[in-house]
Amino acid sequence: MVSRTLMSLVDFVMVSQLGTEPQAAIVPAGITLFTFIAFGMGAMGAVNTLVAQHFGRGQKPACAAYTWQGLWVSLALGGSAVALWPTIPALFAWAGHGEGVAALETEYVQIGLLGVGPTVAAVGVANFFNGIHRPMIGLWATVLSNLFNVVANYALIFGKLGFPELGMAGAAWATTAASVVNLLVLVAWWVRPRLAREYGVFHGWRPHRAQLAKLLKLGLPIGVHFAADIATFALFTLWLIGRFGTTELAANNIALKCFEVAIIPCVGMGVAVSSAVGRAIGEGSTLRARRFARWGNGMGLGYLAVVSAVYVFAGPEIIALLTDDADVARRAWHLLIVAMVFQAFDCTQVVYSSALRGAGDTLWPAVATPIAAVVVLIGGGYGVSVLWPTGGAVGPWLALTAYVIVLAALYVVRFRGGAWERLDVTEPIPATPEPAALATS
Repeated sequence: MVSRTLMSLVDFVMVSQLGTEPQAAIVPAGITLFTFIAFGMGAMGAVNTLVAQHFGRGQKPACAAYTWQGLWVSLALGGSAVALWPTIPALFAWAGHGEGVAALETEYVQIGLLGVGPTVAAVGVANFFNGIHRPMIGLWATVLSNLFNVVANYALIFGKLGFPELGMAGAAWATTAASVVNLLVLVAWWVRPRLAREYGVFHGWRPHRAQLAKLLKLGLPIGVHFAADIATFALFTLWLIGRFGTTELAANNIALKCFEVAIIPCVGMGVAVSSAVGRAIGEGSTLRARRFARWGNGMGLGYLAVVSAVYVFAGPEIIALLTDDADVARRAWHLLIVAMVFQAFDCTQVVYSSALRGAGDTLWPAVATPIAAVVVLIGGGYGVSVLWPTGGAVGPWLALTAYVIVLAALYVVRFRGGAWERLDVTEPIPATPEPAALATS
């Protein structure tokens, strides 16, 4: 789960060396692009749920079959993302950023749209391995693709190793290419003969109406949940923070990157919880499913305690590595202090929403998240910025704190209520051959 965020962090650090204007543009552009990716990534969360629960019941061919359906969905989503190319200039013109910043943002997002399909497909295949409890394969794919991204960024941003100097556009091309590398590594492992025979990988590749319907029934609400969350952050950055000027926007970007380092491993913990909860339910143990959610939350909070201690003692020094503008650094430190207050609540909402996804309870979070986002984050953030304009970005960040607290409370109450215990997403699939039949054929 760190993969995409680590790529964007590398983009941010390298692009920041080009000046304040590119530094102000890279995060709004990255968040906007990630909004398109997030819907697909969320939809692929259903692959993890379905694979984990069928794996728990010993229905291995179904695991591969649902992964194939996820790949067909990713192909459609990739084509839809590319079709959005002409709309991007108008989006950043509406945001009202400076002309130079808007031009950089537009170019980055348009190039990045080419990588939406491969990125979403890679998430689908990675979720197959997460669902069968072999996440190390996804880890190695991540390591290789991120190493590629670092080298490609160096070559394309700064014009090294015989490549042209493309600046911020070079970062977009490098990250897009790295997403393809990630997918190729995962697929190469997925189709290895031994694994292919055990799971019947080559026998479930055709689109299957019933399987697609089940995947979309579970996945579309997760996609809406993810997309609403990221789109809200995009609106938060483009509009609420962008209204305060380039200095506040650059400070916001630095604080968000520091916050991502803290929270994204908790998102990875959420994926683990989703897989563990799904398998426990497949094996018929809701008690173990509840235990996994508690353990995941506790581990995430323990990790955040360490990160917070690092930021308390070295936060200003870390920020100084990312900017030499004293005003930007000062404002970024104020925002990072706010982040250290709310990140524990964000960890809890991530883990418990993931537990609900693992149990197949995907519709409720898809409804709760957009409502809370519009009312608390956007509405509250705008209200605070109007009532306290001298606070700059700090006002909207206080609304962000309230938003994650509300989500944490909603998801914990929903999970503990136990409505998910009455769900079942693992009915048999007659069209999928069993391993013995595959060996005979």
